[in-house]
Amino acid sequence: MTQEQIEAPTNDEPALQPVVTYQDVHTKIALRHPQAQINEALTAAIAHEQTTFDDAHANWVIECEQVQQVIDAANTHNEANPEEPKPTPELPAEPMIDLARRRACYQVEYVTVDLALTTEAAPAKVVYDDEALIAYQHPATEAHSAEHIEQVKRERFKAQRAIDVAAITVEVEGLVFDGNETAQTRMARAALVMDDTESVSWVLADNSQTRVNKAQLVAACKAAGLEQTRLWMNEG
Repeated sequence: MTQEQIEAPTNDEPALQPVVTYQDVHTKIALRHPQAQINEALTAAIAHEQTTFDDAHANWVIECEQVQQVIDAANTHNEANPEEPKPTPELPAEPMIDLARRRACYQVEYVTVDLALTTEAAPAKVVYDDEALIAYQHPATEAHSAEHIEQVKRERFKAQRAIDVAAITVEVEGLVFDGNETAQTRMARAALVMDDTESVSWVLADNSQTRVNKAQLVAACKAAGLEQTRLWMNEG
């Protein structure tokens, strides 16, 4: 057997996996690695932390048993020899996992809250999902009155209604007409001066140009007016 054969490693020994720390996770976050890679590293760092904690906790249990024996012996001695007491040691502090370290690596998601419609005052807060590894950021809220909320809703409805009216389109005989207020005025004005057999050039909703007759304009104007009335009467 050669020296190389003697020194060659065997394949039976498991390869040591590199230890992933929370600092490694922070580095990936800073370098904007994909979230999947960050979560993978964070999971590995948590697993390493848990293994270290389990070992420390097992040692703590053993140490507590040993110290408790010393405490019991000291108490027994002190009861029998009050004039020559022995010091009584304290039990060691139980090891704890500092969740703040891992939570600082969580993916941050901002909770959407309609701040104009909140009814309770609450400070900003962070809610942690330790299973999903997500930190949910909640914004601070105010306690708005019912009158304020109703006014906000009304103003939003009016703004949306204006948008909807401006986007009205109607179809007549396969032709799609713009039906907003300006278009209605143009159609009504054009139809007013047209003969029943006359046609005019008209730009449709898709910006294509065609010729339309008076009846088509009247029908489109009427349909647009009805749709606008529906939008105005619909209070949501």
